[in-house]
Amino acid sequence: MSATRTFSGRVNGPSGQVRAKSDFDRWWVYALIGILFSGNIAFAITLYLSPEFAATRDAQSAQTISAYETRIATLRAELDRLHSRQYAKAGDINLQLQDLLAQQEQILEQHDFVRSIAKKAKAAGIAVPVPAAAEPIKSSALGYAPSNSSSTDIHAIIEDLQMMKEDTISALTALGNEAEKSTSKIVSELSRVGLNPRFEDDAVGGPLLPPTMGENLSDQMQAANFALDALSRFEQAREQIHSAPIFRPLPNSYGYSSRYGNRRDPFTGRSAFHSGLDFRAPTGAKVSALGVGKVTFAGRKGGYGNAVEVTHVNGLVSRYAHLSKIKVKKGQRVTRATIIGLVGSTGRSTGPHLHLEVRKNDRPIDPSNFINVGNKLKGLI
Repeated sequence: MSATRTFSGRVNGPSGQVRAKSDFDRWWVYALIGILFSGNIAFAITLYLSPEFAATRDAQSAQTISAYETRIATLRAELDRLHSRQYAKAGDINLQLQDLLAQQEQILEQHDFVRSIAKKAKAAGIAVPVPAAAEPIKSSALGYAPSNSSSTDIHAIIEDLQMMKEDTISALTALGNEAEKSTSKIVSELSRVGLNPRFEDDAVGGPLLPPTMGENLSDQMQAANFALDALSRFEQAREQIHSAPIFRPLPNSYGYSSRYGNRRDPFTGRSAFHSGLDFRAPTGAKVSALGVGKVTFAGRKGGYGNAVEVTHVNGLVSRYAHLSKIKVKKGQRVTRATIIGLVGSTGRSTGPHLHLEVRKNDRPIDPSNFINVGNKLKGLI
């Protein structure tokens, strides 16, 4: 039996009924799934918008933000620490440079001091090397930002200052040693003729206290004191050279015509003792004193003719005989530059010459010994 179509378009019959039922079942399932899905969405939205969930969500967000803030704060603190270290380093370098500049000022002053006493020593006959002034540290070096080379620069400056200190100590020590050497030479030579120099040390005293300065500066002070003390002793010894009767009474162009000791007497032809030293010189040649002293005799003296006697240190007496003219008076103070008379041939004399004697306790001493000492010390006069 065949199916017939109605006016509504539906298919009547058994197969049509089955298809309609199947469509109904399918839409019912879809509707149910839609309802369930919508319910889940609504539940999720409700849950998301619920106060408890919002609080939990905000707590997690706050925790995350707090963690980030803590990390940022840590990084900022580390950055500040690095900056502080950098600034502290810059400050340390500036402080070091200020200290080095202060040290340099002291060293430059000591260089000037060394040069001044070296100049003084040179004028006194002592030649020593003088340290050259080092290149000063410029004040513009202060305040610069630390760099990779700043440490090296500081070390270079320290090395330069140390070299300056060593040069100063070396120069002072050399000056002191040379002054002591010259003083020893003066003392040794003067002692050969019975002249013993006396030194007047400055009176000093006070409690014994430990030093308050650094080791390097202490070394410099010790070197400076050593040089000053040595130079002071040298100047005292040098002054005693001027006062010692060791200078030639006539220029070197006038040689010896007869020496001290036994000789053939020019008048008797027999052996006789010659108590002095004769200088070959023309009449009128200027005669100067052997050294600082006081005229204790000026006049006629037997076979000596016109004579002058000068009393020097240690009781030494120099006698100048056969003078043509006397230029000084008894009691007069004389120096080695004083002209005490003129060469002549008065008294027991065969011709114009100067007869020189040196006596102590009225006993004659070879005058050439004194003149030889004067020649050896001439460079220190």
